Amino acid sequence: MAEIEYIVDEHIARLTVNRPEKMNAMTDAMYAMIGDSLRSAEDDPTVRVVIVTGSGDRAFSAGHDLGELAEQDRLGDWQPWRARRFDQGLQCSKPMIAAVNGYCLAGGLELALLCDMRIASTTAQFGAPEVKRGILHGYGALRLPDLVGMSHALELLTTGDFMDAETALKVGLVNRVVTPDVLLPEVERIAGSIISNAPIAVRLIKELAYRGRELPLADGLRLYQEYSRVANASHDAREGTSAFVEKRAAKFCGR
Repeated sequence: MAEIEYIVDEHIARLTVNRPEKMNAMTDAMYAMIGDSLRSAEDDPTVRVVIVTGSGDRAFSAGHDLGELAEQDRLGDWQPWRARRFDQGLQCSKPMIAAVNGYCLAGGLELALLCDMRIASTTAQFGAPEVKRGILHGYGALRLPDLVGMSHALELLTTGDFMDAETALKVGLVNRVVTPDVLLPEVERIAGSIISNAPIAVRLIKELAYRGRELPLADGLRLYQEYSRVANASHDAREGTSAFVEKRAAKFCGR
């Protein structure tokens, strides 16, 4: 069975870290497979949402396999920086939802942070314990302050302590907390709400939200005008407005 499962069904790509006997700890090969899966989702016009989770009920992912990391050449050969992996900034324009079941640590936390929304089981535990091993939590150190504020981010990053699901909800790390039995149904419900909308508008609004926060307001509004022209010229925009006038459900095609 594949250590990274990637399945597309009815506009939803499901990416599962599938190494439950190791608490879904990820090898370098698995990081590469996740990158390949995200590129597949990006290039597949039928995919409108990506759901990310871990196999079993113990862990979303405990992060990088430290056994493999201990055997690596720490210096290695220099290469120019490229976003080849999710922890190096590789992104997907389709909305991504993490279904966090159990431990979500280190690289596992970074994988959850890559997602646009995080739904947590009541059993979820979040942490960045890299400092306990003398290594750095990279991607998450850059993302966490925007999500939870600098003080909460630094508490996670410098203590290496874990944060439970309810605390994660209070500080804004997760969208909501549900019991384990309804975790995936709740994530699928949210995914269903997204895929019922116009795919072009969904991708453009995600892009505007992320790119716009890096810009002064005036420049963000200029970017909005450019994206709005693309959305308004689409078949989906014509279908959406026609459906409203005709009092029927819209049938979006992604064009």
